[in-house]
Amino acid sequence: MTSLTFISRPRIVALAVYVGSFYATPRLYAASLLETMDTEVSSLYQKSRDAVVKVHSQRNIILGGMAIGPTHRVGTGFFVDGEGRLLTAATVVNGAENCWINWGSQSVVAKVLGADPDSNIAVLQVDPEKCVGVGNQTPFLAKGNSDEVKIGSMVIAIGFPYNLPSAPSVGFVSGFDIKCGSHMFMTSHFRAGCRLAPGEGGGPLLNARGQVVGIAVAAHGDDQCYVLPINAARKVVDDILQYGRVQHGWVGLSVSDRQIPAGSTAEGPWQVFVQEIYSNTPAVEAGFRTQDILLTIGTNCVRRSTDVLNRMFLHHWNERIEFTVLRNAETQAITVVVGKRPANEILVSLPPQLPDPRSSSPRLPLLPTSALQH
Repeated sequence: MTSLTFISRPRIVALAVYVGSFYATPRLYAASLLETMDTEVSSLYQKSRDAVVKVHSQRNIILGGMAIGPTHRVGTGFFVDGEGRLLTAATVVNGAENCWINWGSQSVVAKVLGADPDSNIAVLQVDPEKCVGVGNQTPFLAKGNSDEVKIGSMVIAIGFPYNLPSAPSVGFVSGFDIKCGSHMFMTSHFRAGCRLAPGEGGGPLLNARGQVVGIAVAAHGDDQCYVLPINAARKVVDDILQYGRVQHGWVGLSVSDRQIPAGSTAEGPWQVFVQEIYSNTPAVEAGFRTQDILLTIGTNCVRRSTDVLNRMFLHHWNERIEFTVLRNAETQAITVVVGKRPANEILVSLPPQLPDPRSSSPRLPLLPTSALQH
């Protein structure tokens, strides 16, 4: 005889509640997570917004000896210290005769301390007393460590889209690139899923702790932007403040990657080797040879060719750097003195473009380039 077990009504109700709770829990968790993110983004924006300002520049256009009229550019900048120094994109202020920022309801004159078209960074100075009064510091953003940024990291961009009030934009890091198409950067940039509208060029990108980890320097497509990491931007700022210009170093090597066959005893799946050595360069004087395998630059390991670009970007003219290379199955130390990059060897001959208010679909210009040069 078959035994049947019946569930009483209270047990059926309890089971239905349990099942309903089981399916509802993921939705409640997702809703709670989004609410938390919403609160955190709003809080970070409120804490950071005073350190982010609208930057204006004006320039008179003269054609054939006749004044056509002034051009007016608007971008975003942010304070990096309490002494009134701020960063913006060089394309916002290049060739400008007058620059100013909006501070509350007033306009405050800004002086361009220096601009680097290759990294698309400009450093401006305002009188802090005109903004915050005597004895007070301008609000500024805390600097983060851009080396900690990874693919999938959340970032928050703050800018002034279309000359409107500032607004945050949330996105995620989707890649680290040394080039876009055939357009070469001088150091790795991270690509973020934040749309860069006209007026937002030069704005900061913050991490989840509210620290600035990069500056928006170029638009890519309709929904992404390229960001110069703040660690690289620091070098640009320090050079401008100390030397009045950026010291882009030059060794005179062209390097490339090659994949190591499976089963090799070499560390890592890739090797970086010297493809070409340019004449009359520090690399020749130091004794580099083609096919040398680069192992380290200083204390930093070289795993991909981008590692060489990123390390060399941080060095200055006349610095002595020790490379470790593998030559004929033996390691060898080579000391090279960094030279000044010749104008005709600069990789990025034109600055990355920021969105033009007259353009409905901004694009990064693609420039013909070949091997990676250092």
